[in-house]
Amino acid sequence: MKLLGIVCSPRTNGNTEVLVKEALDTARNLGAETEMIKVSDLNITPCDGCESCDITGECKIEDDMQDIYTKLLHSDGIIFGSPVYFWGVTAQAKAIIDRTFVFRRDRRLRNKVAGAVVVARDSGASATFGALSDFFNLHRMIPARSIGPRTVEELAQEWGGGVIAYADKPGEVKKDEQAIAKAQSLGKAIVETLQAINKK
Repeated sequence: MKLLGIVCSPRTNGNTEVLVKEALDTARNLGAETEMIKVSDLNITPCDGCESCDITGECKIEDDMQDIYTKLLHSDGIIFGSPVYFWGVTAQAKAIIDRTFVFRRDRRLRNKVAGAVVVARDSGASATFGALSDFFNLHRMIPARSIGPRTVEELAQEWGGGVIAYADKPGEVKKDEQAIAKAQSLGKAIVETLQAINKK
């Protein structure tokens, strides 16, 4: 199984990246093949609304999103991470979300298991998490859920379909044991969800 982590923070080594990496590391330790993309390293042009993809099935814009399209299609699970900017996802995250319009008509992301990682300074986390959940739902993706018996401690660490954490300074989230535990739980949940699907 292949898991793709997409970090949509303009900061390198920021709190969102820390948590996405924790989730991917856990999944890899459970046997998954993982890869992390940092959007800060890439050139992603916003969607221009031409709607030519409705006719051709492909986005006409030639930039680094073309490589992300391939990775999305070849992944079984996707972790999408964004810090909160003005009570919503970052511009980098929104650009990727909008560019996946090319997959909307034929639902090419259907049944991929998805999880969100959201980091806020103090507010806007729920709205941002909701926006990412709506993105997953629109593409008919499956939110990660832990399967099987859970202890009270494990249940307390879980957040349906992802992680919400609070931090201000870069790297500060590393000191948040609960946030780290939730990220690890997300990685495990994605693997467990994929395993449950594959058994059907």
